[in-house]
Amino acid sequence: MKKFAVILLAVVALVSGLGATPLIGRGAGTLKPLQFLGELDLGYAQTTKTYDWAANTWKDLDAKERTTTLSGTFLLGFAPIKRWELLLLAPIASKSQDTLSSFGVGDLEFHTRYALITGKLAPFFLTGVAGVAFPTADKTAKPKIGDGKFAGALGLIFQTRQIGPILGHLRAAYWLNGKTNDSTRVGNMFEYSAKCDYKLIKMLELWLSLAGTMQARNEINGVAKTNTEQDRHVVSVGAVIKPIPVLFIRPRVGVPLEFISRGGAIAPFSLGLSFWVIVP
Repeated sequence: MKKFAVILLAVVALVSGLGATPLIGRGAGTLKPLQFLGELDLGYAQTTKTYDWAANTWKDLDAKERTTTLSGTFLLGFAPIKRWELLLLAPIASKSQDTLSSFGVGDLEFHTRYALITGKLAPFFLTGVAGVAFPTADKTAKPKIGDGKFAGALGLIFQTRQIGPILGHLRAAYWLNGKTNDSTRVGNMFEYSAKCDYKLIKMLELWLSLAGTMQARNEINGVAKTNTEQDRHVVSVGAVIKPIPVLFIRPRVGVPLEFISRGGAIAPFSLGLSFWVIVP
């Protein structure tokens, strides 16, 4: 089993990708009072297809149109009291497209989570989440590092009790997006995740998920712009490896469902590796 974990880790080291945002990236459980969470999520992706609205299908991008992204997302969380968490998220990315390149910090986000239903006698677990994104990304960067806008979100995370080795999750959130400049407002977005965990042994857990985002059309001067909406639906499989009590290593592989996704450009697959540290 140790050999399997090492091979799986080696396959996905240095890259990442998910169908939903970090706001609903964790289960319903919250940190204990005065506990800290530190997370590093490394990533790599390259877009290879763009959506053809006239033909309602995906077509290959020319080599000069493909965007390659290397990213690292840092997250720091703290629980001041029981059930309540405060989290700060900082995305960093390096992007390249033909002769263009950019590097910098994306839009910083502040999240908060509160366990609404929890405890040993609860039939299930339910946590409310909220997030705010700030326009800290460089708006002149090409390719873009972030949207450069204010945004706010509310969501819910539902989690079953463990039944044998199996644990289930349902998560959803809705983002209200603001303007990137005086005339352009980014479309609002709904995101979701349905996930199943399977505990193999104490140190190793496998999981499978369907996650995605559905974003409305952008508006220019108050008028919705045709063919700017985007839908993304991704099937992912991954693992949680716990070599020591405070460290969680989470490799994953994701494949987009092209037949129900549309809009913008898409990568053929995504790989990921996250490190979580919880102290004390």
